[in-house]
Amino acid sequence: MGNYQYMGKTSTESRFNLPGRYAWCAAELVGPLNLLFIVFALPSKLHLPPNSSSSILGTGLPAKNELLAALYVLHYINRAVITPLFLAPSMSPIHASIAAMIVIFQYVNSACIASWLVYSSLTPSASSFSPLTSLIGLVIFFLGIAGNIASENELFALRRGAARRKAKSEGKAQITYDKVYVIPPATRWFKYILSPHYVLEWFEWTGYWILGGGLGLGWNTPALWFLINELITMSPRAVTSRKWYEKKFGKRALAGRGGFAPVPWL
Repeated sequence: MGNYQYMGKTSTESRFNLPGRYAWCAAELVGPLNLLFIVFALPSKLHLPPNSSSSILGTGLPAKNELLAALYVLHYINRAVITPLFLAPSMSPIHASIAAMIVIFQYVNSACIASWLVYSSLTPSASSFSPLTSLIGLVIFFLGIAGNIASENELFALRRGAARRKAKSEGKAQITYDKVYVIPPATRWFKYILSPHYVLEWFEWTGYWILGGGLGLGWNTPALWFLINELITMSPRAVTSRKWYEKKFGKRALAGRGGFAPVPWL
């Protein structure tokens, strides 16, 4: 995404900043809403429209394609709604340029994945289905999303504890979470790296790609390119976050941990 200083804990003051919770929610929701629109609207426009007997949601697509669409939406229900609006103690402002970049990415990515799910249903070879490969993909996906949620919630709990202690030490009755950060102790999810939620999200989308490959859709799929894009854009954010932790809490507090890999320089 570039310009990492304009979002999250590395954000800076700017008159173009937007409220973090709502800007993130609105920008990220573009993806699932666009995907649902295409998956439900596009099949009927095709000649001949897909009319799979296994369709469950009424799209006309095979159930396996509908499953991939549902998993995509499931991820963003958590990422775009539940986490920012209900779980995160606070979210730093997001620069308008970053919000715009998120909207563009979500629109393009969701359009590619939705079109892939629709048009692949018209190709006989795409209907092949490997139960074993698909099961492996599903297991990896759900392990990834469960770990992602658990590691983020652990970080949120640490921040809430730090905010309570701060308010108590200052004699304040009201607890505020804005800009209250704590470096995670080197235990559990954070034992070897400082951004396990990033790595677990990559793990999640690896499972998604494997499931898509299990449909016989090959290696050159939007699911794979989505995974590659996440690796390219999120790994620098993890490194930037690690540098921020080192600057704020000191090198010793890092305990030799990297951002996204168990080496000090990543």
